[in-house]
Amino acid sequence: MKYARRCDATGRGINQGYVCNDGEFYFAEQSDLITHLRTLNWVDADGNCSLDIVDDDDLMEFFYNEDYYCYTEWSKFDIDDVYYDEEGNEYEKE
Repeated sequence: MKYARRCDATGRGINQGYVCNDGEFYFAEQSDLITHLRTLNWVDADGNCSLDIVDDDDLMEFFYNEDYYCYTEWSKFDIDDVYYDEEGNEYEKE
C-alpha cells in the first residue's frame, strides 16, 4: 500500500490524520497532535496564550480556530513526487 504522507511522531506512512501549519507537520493520532500543540507558545488576537490552556479539548479548539491544523484524508491521487510505505520508507513516484 502507498501512503501520501509520513507521520512526524511515529515515522510511519499515513493516509489520514492531522496537518499542521500548512503541511509543516503531520500526525496520525490526536494524542501526538496534542503533544505537539503543547510545545507551542501561541498568542491569539485577543491576547489568549496557548500555554495557559489546561484542557486538551480547549487547546485543540484554540489552535483549530487559529487555522493551525485540520484533519484530512489523502488518496492515491494526492501523492506528490514521493510516497511512503507503512514503515515510512520514502519512494519516488513512478
